[in-house]
Amino acid sequence: MSRVLLLAGHEPTGRAGLLADAAAVRAMGGAPVAVPTAQTAQGLTTFLWQAAPARVLKAQVAAARELGPLHAVKLGMVPDAARLSAIREALEDVEAWWVVDPVVRTSRGQRLSKLSVKHYLGLAGPRVLLTPNLDEAAWLLGLPAVETVEEAAEAGRTLVARGFGAVLVKGGHRERGAVDVLCTPGTTRLLTGKRVQRSSERRGTGCRLASALAAELGRGRSVEAAARRAKAHVSQYLRTGKG
Repeated sequence: MSRVLLLAGHEPTGRAGLLADAAAVRAMGGAPVAVPTAQTAQGLTTFLWQAAPARVLKAQVAAARELGPLHAVKLGMVPDAARLSAIREALEDVEAWWVVDPVVRTSRGQRLSKLSVKHYLGLAGPRVLLTPNLDEAAWLLGLPAVETVEEAAEAGRTLVARGFGAVLVKGGHRERGAVDVLCTPGTTRLLTGKRVQRSSERRGTGCRLASALAAELGRGRSVEAAARRAKAHVSQYLRTGKG
């Protein structure tokens, strides 16, 4: 069983964030270890977040490690550099895949993190898989926009050249098609799928995709196999609301 450390903001309804992450890992047959990086309130008009104390965050990761090995790490919302530093120190000698979802804003545009592009690019490594959406890919590379499949592929290849082991540029925000682009050193794969009309209640797809990816990588699957299985999981969630 893949034991996955989930580091993300806690959103109490489970529409996104840590509860959505845990649901995705369980759906993939993994064991979630859920550590909140922040407490969030995200309603129709209410929006607030407060970062977890860095020493508590570090201690929770240390305690989780004492109780068993970690096979993968999924990094979602990280409020600031102090929390990122605490996480990196606590996981310094962990040899496992990291799946980094660069969550800096909500889908409504509300700021969730003070991390800069430099912080995210500093996470690059041969066992780090980055999962930006189109807007996040553009932000990371200082581009005005990333819109087409070709632009997504070029963005993915550029980020891989910065040292990431793999980059999955998510195309769900594209108006036509549901094509994600998976780039690894020397390869580019298009992961196609049918666009699924979703209920307004079925959110947090980016959280679920990254967490499912981490669960599959922790099980020992190849990057491409893990990405395809994670994409299929999200499609099923959008159709049925399960997982």
